[in-house]
Amino acid sequence: MMTSTTFLSLLKACLFPPGGVATALLVSIFISRWAPRTGFWLGVVSVIMFIVLSMPRVSVWLSHPNEQFSPITTEQWHEAQAIVVLGGGRSAPIPGQAPERINLDTFARVAKAAELERKTHLPILLTGGRPGGELRSEAELMKNSLQENFGIHASWLENNSRNTRENAQLSLPLLRANHIHTIVVVTTAFHMARAKRNFERCGFRVLAAPSGFSTSPPGIMGWFPSALGLAQSQRALQEYVGWWVGR
Repeated sequence: MMTSTTFLSLLKACLFPPGGVATALLVSIFISRWAPRTGFWLGVVSVIMFIVLSMPRVSVWLSHPNEQFSPITTEQWHEAQAIVVLGGGRSAPIPGQAPERINLDTFARVAKAAELERKTHLPILLTGGRPGGELRSEAELMKNSLQENFGIHASWLENNSRNTRENAQLSLPLLRANHIHTIVVVTTAFHMARAKRNFERCGFRVLAAPSGFSTSPPGIMGWFPSALGLAQSQRALQEYVGWWVGR
């Protein structure tokens, strides 16, 4: 049975690049039978959009409004009471070769949290559930990575959230039970604005600790289409929609 999370993932795959471009091309082919001119221009615009969105410079420009956060300062460390790390996805297991594990985006967040813990000795909360009905939560996978790669143990796991809003809402009772009001939120820079908003709505004071920013090759290479540019444009567009729907 398809879960609501799986349905949303399929919908995003069909609407955002590169799937959104493929969808537009299929629509252009379909309507060309009745409106050749409209179908032709829809196809042309789709190809142009694909090329433009694949340019790293364009993707950085799209991401910039969501990434205007400065790294946490030494003075702010003393104000924080806990580190909260949001899950960012997982890699599927490869039978007989590799178990299910966090993806590179989430690993960067875990690594950032480990760096902060060594400087501050603050307790860590890991939040992330099983949005696709998986057997293990993202919080559990992050806990294993934190222990195996950095020798650090998480203090709390939030295993049931399916989106950013639930990350905040379901972490609330765990943190409030320990009288925690000021937190360091660790997530990727493009996701920080939405994460910060959701935790602040739950009454927390949030200190932002982004784990990575959108990038572009220097010079003219930043205008050449690439997989990096396309991926960054895709997540930037998804963030705008996520912000709008409040998830």
